[in-house]
Amino acid sequence: MKKINNTIYAFAFVASGLVFTACNKQLDLAPEDTTVETEVFQSASSAESALMDVYNKTYEANNGAAYTIGDFTTDLLVVSNSYYQIVINGELPVDNSTSKSIWADCYSTINVANVMIESIPKLGTYNEDLELQHIAEAKFLRAYNYLVLLKLFGDGALTGNMNGLGLPLQLTPYEGTRYDAANALTRSSVGEVYAQIIKDLTEALVDLQEAYEDDLETRARATKGSVHALLSRVYLYKGDYEKAASEANFLIGNVNYALNSNLRSVFPLSSGYDVNLDKEFIYAIPLTFNNGDHQYGTHFFSYYSKVSYYVPEEFISKYSDTDQRKTTLIWKGYEGANGQHPTKFTTSKFNNSDSRDNIPMIRLSEMYLTRAEALVRTSGLTQEAVELLNEIAGRADLSFTDYVLGDFATADELIDRILLEREKELCFEGLHRYDLIRTGRKLQDKDLPENRYVLPIPKSEIDITKGSLEQNPGYL
Repeated sequence: MKKINNTIYAFAFVASGLVFTACNKQLDLAPEDTTVETEVFQSASSAESALMDVYNKTYEANNGAAYTIGDFTTDLLVVSNSYYQIVINGELPVDNSTSKSIWADCYSTINVANVMIESIPKLGTYNEDLELQHIAEAKFLRAYNYLVLLKLFGDGALTGNMNGLGLPLQLTPYEGTRYDAANALTRSSVGEVYAQIIKDLTEALVDLQEAYEDDLETRARATKGSVHALLSRVYLYKGDYEKAASEANFLIGNVNYALNSNLRSVFPLSSGYDVNLDKEFIYAIPLTFNNGDHQYGTHFFSYYSKVSYYVPEEFISKYSDTDQRKTTLIWKGYEGANGQHPTKFTTSKFNNSDSRDNIPMIRLSEMYLTRAEALVRTSGLTQEAVELLNEIAGRADLSFTDYVLGDFATADELIDRILLEREKELCFEGLHRYDLIRTGRKLQDKDLPENRYVLPIPKSEIDITKGSLEQNPGYL
């Protein structure tokens, strides 16, 4: 882990020369001068430092509400925070800070990735294979952040509307230091954004490693495995189930990844520093090793204290009494200085009192369940899908009795059971909202109109482009 974090901190002194990171014009994130870039890309170590800033910015773009919105807008949580209730009810104003910060942070990350992708071929003077790997890692991270934006802001992106309003596809660094509204990008279609994400990932696949010498880097940096896993998620969201199943299959049986029968080992009690990543993690954001609250530090997930939200009994009752996901991964957490939350439960996947935990982004169990669902959607009732479901349900609960194919009368029955297992297995990992939307089910607010399943495009972005950047229809 030291290698990752040392390079992150080393980049602090050159970051300002690569990109403006505090700009009110969210897409106006420009390289300051090529002299600094030339120096950065002269050596592998300084280039890797620059690359680590893209990883760090990915963390910044995926902490706080950007991550937890995937769960607190669903029935997995009871929300007591009034602002989060506004998000749940689809009542966010178009100038709200939540959508603005997610938009700004993701595009800030994308822009630094663009600097890497464009500058290394022009200015790099170090080992060519390592240059190609660094470009591939930047493409993986650009794709990851575009998917974050697409599932939150893309109109119809999770319901199959490939002609819906997608995102501005900024694929090169901004030139100069001033925003020029005349050159502002319009929103590409949902289908075009998916195509670019898939293109980035497909190109990245060629030059990435299967694994690193340091196992923690294998889980925290882009690899061939994390590309296949993200492609599987992309195809699932896009509704291309045959490809979703195929990509997920790359991870199942792969020697670099394994399910763990002890879920406390997957989500250990966090000391706040140097917490290992289990082999079940395909891609995760690790916390910093030096106990600081910078870069990979506090994630701002309000689980431990149960002040903003807590887990309801209705959800907990979906588990058997012998399921580790209930007995080990649901707990009371912090009850309050005056014991005001003694009966409220929370997830112990994030259990550090200072919000310093590893952040799961893609786990192997997701790939089992993605392949299972996708197989049923393409081939109907299949034995392999049932076996994949049994693997995930059975490893969590020793009392679980395996299903047989005859237990399901229809393909829809099996899909419903797989989706329930996704809910129980991947809860509080920022994914449930998107599973509900893509399968036509309701979010926590059952009366929320579908055109408000996406967030509003920040008003400041629309204003600065003089309206060429269109607002999502639900907020007009």
